[in-house]
Amino acid sequence: MKRKPIFISLFMLSTLICFAQQQSLITGIVFTNDYLPAEGANIVLLSATDSAFITGTAANKNGNFQLKEIPKGLYYVQVSMLGYQKNSCKANVLAGKSFMLDTIYLQPEAIGLNTIVVTAKKPAIQIEADKTTINMEATIVNTGGNAFSVLETLPGVYINSNGAVSLNGKNGTKVLIDGKPAYLQGEELVSFLKSTPATSLDKIELITNPSARYDASGNSGLINIRTKKTRIMGFNLGITSNFMQGKYEKSNHSVSFNHRKGKFNLFGMYGYYSGRNYVDLQVIREFEEENPSEQTTFNQLSYRKRNEDSHYYKGGIHYFASSKTTFELALNGYTSNQAESGSLNSNFINHIGKRDSSIKSSTINDNMRNNISGTIGLIHKIDSTGKEFSLSADYLHHAVDNDQYHNDLFLYTSQNEVMAESAGTKKGTIDLFSMRSDFTYPVNEKLLLESGIKSEYVNIDNTSDYKNSEQQEWEPDYGLSSHFIYKENINALYFNSRIARYKFVLEAGLRIENTNIKGQLPGNRLQADSSFSKSYINLFPSVTLSYQAGKNHSLNLSYRRRIDRPNYQDMNPFVYIFDTYTYEQGNTTLQPQFSDNLELSYLLANNYKVAVFYNQTNDVIAKSFILSENSKRVYVMPKNLATYRSCGIRLSAGNLSPVKYMQSTASIGLTHNQYEWSLIQDANKTAQTTLMFHVGNRFLLGKGWLAELTGYYNGRMAMGQMKIASFGQLTAGIQKKLWNDRASISLYSNDLFHTNRVNMTTRIGNSTAHTFEKEDHCILGISFTWKFSKGFESKEFKRKGEAFDTKRINL
Repeated sequence: MKRKPIFISLFMLSTLICFAQQQSLITGIVFTNDYLPAEGANIVLLSATDSAFITGTAANKNGNFQLKEIPKGLYYVQVSMLGYQKNSCKANVLAGKSFMLDTIYLQPEAIGLNTIVVTAKKPAIQIEADKTTINMEATIVNTGGNAFSVLETLPGVYINSNGAVSLNGKNGTKVLIDGKPAYLQGEELVSFLKSTPATSLDKIELITNPSARYDASGNSGLINIRTKKTRIMGFNLGITSNFMQGKYEKSNHSVSFNHRKGKFNLFGMYGYYSGRNYVDLQVIREFEEENPSEQTTFNQLSYRKRNEDSHYYKGGIHYFASSKTTFELALNGYTSNQAESGSLNSNFINHIGKRDSSIKSSTINDNMRNNISGTIGLIHKIDSTGKEFSLSADYLHHAVDNDQYHNDLFLYTSQNEVMAESAGTKKGTIDLFSMRSDFTYPVNEKLLLESGIKSEYVNIDNTSDYKNSEQQEWEPDYGLSSHFIYKENINALYFNSRIARYKFVLEAGLRIENTNIKGQLPGNRLQADSSFSKSYINLFPSVTLSYQAGKNHSLNLSYRRRIDRPNYQDMNPFVYIFDTYTYEQGNTTLQPQFSDNLELSYLLANNYKVAVFYNQTNDVIAKSFILSENSKRVYVMPKNLATYRSCGIRLSAGNLSPVKYMQSTASIGLTHNQYEWSLIQDANKTAQTTLMFHVGNRFLLGKGWLAELTGYYNGRMAMGQMKIASFGQLTAGIQKKLWNDRASISLYSNDLFHTNRVNMTTRIGNSTAHTFEKEDHCILGISFTWKFSKGFESKEFKRKGEAFDTKRINL
């Protein structure tokens, strides 16, 4: 009897073992179309006879999956994942044998771009507490032209022909390209922006309150120009051709492409700008003397014509090693050839209005620029919560070769004539190398931590050789010639945190920057050798406290400390001769300027913003005009003035729709600027309250027709020793989309009434200078764009961080 239970137990065990031996295992791997593991994909096993559910699982981080204990039979394995099309395959499972499926690929759930129908558009302007974002695809006029013409139309942005940029009436604005400082500064920045087609831009961020993650430079904020990053698999090509006619002709042409397949994305772009421009300038200087009979007026009329041809190119490759790790290798280049020729007629007029003497001058400048940079980058996403690590290395080489010829013909009342001729050659290189690393660590939904480290090295070697014509022989001018050698190292470390509790959000950061400088001026027969060195450490705190009063209401208080180091041209002691009575040169004794910025803002529904601000800058760097004691020559030289204060209020509305077919944006502001300085011959101040407003209107006319009318006004403004008269411009355009939105043609006009002119008044010692300047802003343009795309949407690679402060470059 005892054997019967044992026999039954053994029989049941053998039956289970036999049944288990009949069970099978199905294994497989799932990839997305770009050969990345489809982590989290749903795997469902269905019966082939009645589609009944058998079992299911999910793919792991490597895309692998297993379906266990599957009886003998015929099945369907169905794979799905959000954003991708379902895929399925058959599995014929034999008793007791494992079945391995072929690799399963998921295609994005998207329609081919050549048949896509756009049902929504990005808003023209997005307003946030710390920045305002302008989306380029929501504009018409900006589809033609170049990045420089785009900046001219943005609310609160002023950029003159010399490359000086201000934001909301405040000086010291830094320009970034894709989060990295722009390549050039001054006139070279203008040339670079003109060579960059507007169609390559995605959006522009006007950042008034940058966090500690950004470099501390830029006392009034940052302008971050984001270029388009394609998210399309397959091959994509874009062509743009743009012609403009003012007094002279201009044109922009570009071609861009990307080819993404598997784990690789190859991209490139080439842009060409050819333009003719002019500068029509009148300068009137009134010299005050104790004896009225000795008072004179200097009246100068000049006309300079500029011809420029520039080329911009970039190319690179993205390698998507996995769903979490991406590598980038990129190369960017920029070359420019600018030829300028001009004539000047200057007259000295005595107190009774008669000409005392005159000068006829001519100048020829040939300027060659060559700029090339490369970057290697890595971004690794540690997990799906947002933990991320990035590393990048950047190198830039910039070279300039400038030849100048200048002559003056002096005519005196005695009918005597004296001819003076001079020639100069300037050559120089700048090499920059930078490495940085950033780490983002979200602790939880309410706490975010960030940190990073950066090191930057700069090496400059410039020479300037002048010579004068003496009895038909060229003799060196050792007084104006110089050699400038400069080395700079900046090391930075930052910490940033964001804490949310109840209705409050606190973001606090600290950036530490260590600067080391060595400069050398090898002498010549007239100038002794000299050198200088500096080393200093600065702390830059940043704090923003936000109170969420409701779903659509927030109150924000922020404080930032910033720095602006002298750009390299400002320190370079080279002399540029405009004429016998106007010299410009650098200043090796310049110190960095520091600013404290405070802003209180109220934000409604992320569309309306009211902000009041205060800024104080010490040792502000500004162009100073110094009158020579022994002559009437004016030296234009950057100096550290005493103090600059700015305060004001801004009101912005991002997206308004007065009528169904019309979309509008508007901003208005009042800014009070005050400068105080003390020079040897001049102790004074300038102050001015400036009214600024900007209105943009977009009209949806139907059947692919769009129209745009945009205008801005900038009132009288103080800028160092200068007071700039009010100016503004009105821009209009109309566009027709063609071939299912694959192409478009636009007709537009910038500065319709030629009101964008710079007139200013400057107090120089015992003299007053009035300047009236005109350029070729009033143009009529036509633009054609065409895009060929064959592929599907995919995830976008996002570059982070900045490389080096190349805003300061200008030889």
